Amino acid sequence: MPLAIAKSAVLGYPSGMLDRADSQPIPAVAPLSTAPFPAWARSQNPPETEAEAAFLAGAALARLDAVVRQNPAWGGVWRQRLALGAAAVSVARLGRGEDATALRDAFHLTRDGADPGPAGRRLLAWRALTSASPGQWRSQIERAAEALDLPRDEALQAAIETAAACAEGNRLAPFAAARCHQLALRVLTPAGGAGELLAAGLADTVLALKLKWPFALPLLGAGQRNAARRSAGDGGEREGEAVLFGYARAAAQAADLAAELSRRAQKLAEAAPKLRAKGAGAALQAILDEDSLSAATRLTGLSERGARRLFERLVALGAVRELTGRATFRLYGI
Repeated sequence: MPLAIAKSAVLGYPSGMLDRADSQPIPAVAPLSTAPFPAWARSQNPPETEAEAAFLAGAALARLDAVVRQNPAWGGVWRQRLALGAAAVSVARLGRGEDATALRDAFHLTRDGADPGPAGRRLLAWRALTSASPGQWRSQIERAAEALDLPRDEALQAAIETAAACAEGNRLAPFAAARCHQLALRVLTPAGGAGELLAAGLADTVLALKLKWPFALPLLGAGQRNAARRSAGDGGEREGEAVLFGYARAAAQAADLAAELSRRAQKLAEAAPKLRAKGAGAALQAILDEDSLSAATRLTGLSERGARRLFERLVALGAVRELTGRATFRLYGI
């Protein structure tokens, strides 16, 4: 496989273009109706037993389940922000220095078909894993493997079949995901860090399938550093406990991010009636779907100049943030 990667092939949409009708209405945003994440379910210290880890994972995932089942209008940006965080963890485990901001820049600045480098590949992989419903999970895994330049060989197919068996088995969701991670990691170990990423993605897929979520969330990737550190010191004997605790921490963080995005999306909805630009509805929906947008992102009904003026207007209204702090090639998002 050549090093050059087409983002459109990996992510499933034309790179740089979010084609939405210019007559699309302003999206409605409903605030979260669930209570804040319970403080008693947060643990700053690793659990002493697998039972304690399972309790924390169950409490955190129950809270997260209530959010996911609402299928919020801002679910797209939520998944992509989590993917960005998981990619930053994956890159740190490679010993590289790119943070979330640098990864976001690389994603937008890399031309379609150009090699985004080792760090950029991990962001493409995590975004691919969140780009479709769980019903298309096999193709998601294959697109993530393509982003990581991994072959579709027997090891990858064995890991995929392992995930399918775990999803169809009788284990409860977090235990099934932990088992999938353990088995997939063994099969994909020769792939190194890329194998770790895919094993985490497969475990997240199993979790979503078992919980019947409308979409998978990249959770375990954000907890990989903790999970790996926890299991490495005991020869892997407590790997299941480490994965469960990783889910507990990641689910709490995802719930916190959901609450933050819900507030920001509500501000965006409140600003919508003040917009007069043709194509504003398509732009606002894109803002709810994407981690970040540039004025160069092609939106039906808006020229690049029109998009820039719309984004600047939204920043002035406090509905959108400029994410780079730069004077040129700015990126916008809630």
